Amino acid sequence: MSGSLGIKIGTADFVTAADAATGGFGRSGPSVQTTQHQATLIMTQGMAPTLSPLGSGARPVHPGLVVTGFVDRVGDPIDLVAADGSAHRPEKLVASAVQYLTRYSAGAFAGPPTIAATYPSYWKPQGVQALRAALDRMDMTGVALVDEVGSILARVESTRGLPADGAVVVYDLGGNGLSVSVAQGTEQIGRTVRSAEFGGKHIDDAIVRHVLRGLDGELGDLDLAAPALLAPLNELRLRCKQAKETLSTETAAVVEVELGPVRHDVRLVRSELEDLIRKQVVASAEYVREALRTNEIEVHEVRAVVLAGGASATPLVTEVLSAQFHVPVIAESEPGLTSANGAALLARSSASAAPSAPVSPPSMPTPTPAVPPVTPEPPRYADPAATEQPVDLAPANSVAPQSLRGGTKVGSRRRKQALLAAAAIATLAAAVVGIVAHSAPKTEPQPTVTEQVTNPAPSAETTTPLPYPTRHVS
Repeated sequence: MSGSLGIKIGTADFVTAADAATGGFGRSGPSVQTTQHQATLIMTQGMAPTLSPLGSGARPVHPGLVVTGFVDRVGDPIDLVAADGSAHRPEKLVASAVQYLTRYSAGAFAGPPTIAATYPSYWKPQGVQALRAALDRMDMTGVALVDEVGSILARVESTRGLPADGAVVVYDLGGNGLSVSVAQGTEQIGRTVRSAEFGGKHIDDAIVRHVLRGLDGELGDLDLAAPALLAPLNELRLRCKQAKETLSTETAAVVEVELGPVRHDVRLVRSELEDLIRKQVVASAEYVREALRTNEIEVHEVRAVVLAGGASATPLVTEVLSAQFHVPVIAESEPGLTSANGAALLARSSASAAPSAPVSPPSMPTPTPAVPPVTPEPPRYADPAATEQPVDLAPANSVAPQSLRGGTKVGSRRRKQALLAAAAIATLAAAVVGIVAHSAPKTEPQPTVTEQVTNPAPSAETTTPLPYPTRHVS
C-alpha cells in the first residue's frame, strides 16, 4: 500500500492530507503533507480544470473561466451558470476539483494511494448520490465518499480521544458558514444544523471594515468602488484574513494597506478582533442549542464540544463555548485540517482492515417458523460490497444510547422503532404457523436500524468500504 489521501470538499476551500508513511496515525500525530486550495475552479480551453492555491488572491494562475459557489449547489437540479453564460452541473465541477487534487497530490506517493473525500454533513442524500455518479463517470470509482463529521470525529478520537459517555457536539466554523452536529462516540446522530450567517468570511469582512475606518482620514476622496481598486481591495481582504489567522496564536498582527496613493500599516491586536466578532460568536451558541433540540438532546447530556474549520481557531470561540456549556472544548492546533486528516485516516484504515474482523449486526429475537426456512440461492451477480461488513473504527467505549443520563434519551427514537419491529415480527410469526407443511416459508425480514440512514449500496466498482457507518442528513 502506497499510503492514503484525504480530501476535504469545502464551500470556501479544498484541503488534501497525503499520508505516505507506513505507520499510519497515532496520538503523537501523523506524518502528512497538507495543501489548501480555494474553492475556485479555473476552466481554461485545452487544459484540465484547476483549483486556485490558497492565498493566490483573486487572480487565477492561468487565464480562463473562473467558477465559484459550486459546492453548495450539488444536488440542485438547476445548472450553475458561469460568467460567460455557459451552464455546468455542480457535481461535475466538484468531481473535476477532486480529480485535479488527486493528480496534484500524486507526487507524494510511490504508487496509487487509497483515497477518501469528505462531503459536507448538511448535504441531502441526493447531493451525495449525484457526486458519486459524477465521480464514477470520470473514472474515479476508487474515491470513497465519507461524511465530514465522521472524519472529524475519527481524527480527534485517534489524536485527542473522545468522552467515554454522553453526547459530543461538533462545531464546524468554516469559511462560508457554521455547521453544528451531534454525535455519540464517532457516529453522528440526527441531522446537522447549518447557518450561513456566521463564518470565516464574516470575520474577514469585519476586519476589512475596521481597517478602512481607521484610514478614513487618509483615504480622502478615494473612490473604493472604482474598477482600478478592485484588485487592491481583494489583496487587502486577503491580508486581513492572514491577520485573523495570525491572531489565533499571537496577540497582535500588522495589516499592510496599499490602495491607490495610500500606503499604510495598520496594527490590529487580538482584543480589537474579539470586540468586532464577540456578538456573532455568542449568538452562534444558539445554533448549538438548536442542534441539541432538533436531535432531542438535553444540554446537560453534552460531554464535550469538538471544533473544526479554520475559523474556529479564533481563541474567542473556545472561550465562549466553554463558558456557555461548561464542558471541555477539544480542538487540534489547525482545526481547518482536521476533516482532511480524518479522511486520510479512514482511507488508510479501510485499506489495512482485516477482512476477518467484521462488525456483527445487532441481534434481535426472531420467531421460529413452522418448517425449516430454505436459504435462498444468492443472485448470480451478487455485489460483494453489499455483503462485506466494514471494520468499525469506533473505540470499544463508544457511547451507547442508554448511557445518557436524564432528560430525553438519545436512543428514544431507536427504541420506538424496535417496538414496531417486534410487533411486526409477532404478526409475521402468526402468519407463518398457518402455512401448510409442504409450503416453503418466506425469508424472514431483517430488522431495520432507522437511526442510521445510508445511500443505496453502490456496486463494488464505485466505492471503497470504510471502517465506520456512513450517515446522511435527512
